[in-house]
Amino acid sequence: MQAEDSEAWVLASRVGPVARIHLNRGDARNPLGAEMVQALSAAVGEASGQSGVRVILLTAAGPAFSAGGNLGNLGDRLAATAGPDGRDPIAAGNRRYGEFLTQLVNVPQVTVACVQGAAMGGGAGLACAVDIAIGSPEAKFGFPEAAIGLVPGQILPFVAARLGLPAARRLVLTGRRIDAAEAHRIGLLDYVADSHQALGALTRQVLESVVATAPQASACTKRMLGRLPVAPLQASGALQGYLDEAAELFARQMRSEAMEGVSAAREKRPARWNEAGELSALDLA
Repeated sequence: MQAEDSEAWVLASRVGPVARIHLNRGDARNPLGAEMVQALSAAVGEASGQSGVRVILLTAAGPAFSAGGNLGNLGDRLAATAGPDGRDPIAAGNRRYGEFLTQLVNVPQVTVACVQGAAMGGGAGLACAVDIAIGSPEAKFGFPEAAIGLVPGQILPFVAARLGLPAARRLVLTGRRIDAAEAHRIGLLDYVADSHQALGALTRQVLESVVATAPQASACTKRMLGRLPVAPLQASGALQGYLDEAAELFARQMRSEAMEGVSAAREKRPARWNEAGELSALDLA
């Protein structure tokens, strides 16, 4: 790892065939706001263009891999005016994350995420978009968007491609968090280390297995995997149209139900639509 730059959103380094991209805002739980997404996209673009790079490894600073989208600046985002094209700036910002995930899944290198803690919302989506996800026993995952009035549209194709529709439905429609063991059982994590201390050694073993494969065979195999009907068909017009529509829906939700959902989360109270308390009268015997 290069000398740490506390101001950088990501830190990029390279050891032989492995390009490492380190999310560098651990104090803020590595939020996936505009600056972070832009930095990730630039770093992935640079790494994928370097000769001899076989693996792009994503790691993160601090106790969490990524808490997901940044809602701390909600007021500023709601007040932003439309650009010259008339498009809602919230939709445009949301769409950029889908563009980044599409970029990530299309690089010829094998992509690996090393998840040391919580990965929520877009952070969990990032773990789903890589080729291989490795986690510590402390890793946790969840998709809380619907609980606060949002729709995780940009990440859904990548979540469903990794988990399959039944597991994806269960997670995104309930918002329930799962631990590393459950994530491994359903395929969100490919490997789980025995301990937090063993995460680095396990990651190194996986990287050694990847770089032991023939470079062209690996790249071609990855390209063919992306063309399978079960994949999100990253380059297809259908996916791009879906992500465009999802961004507009995200913006509408941000300007409606999410205003109450975010307020409820900040105030640590149920949202006004949460009628869980009435379920005590439901007889399921």
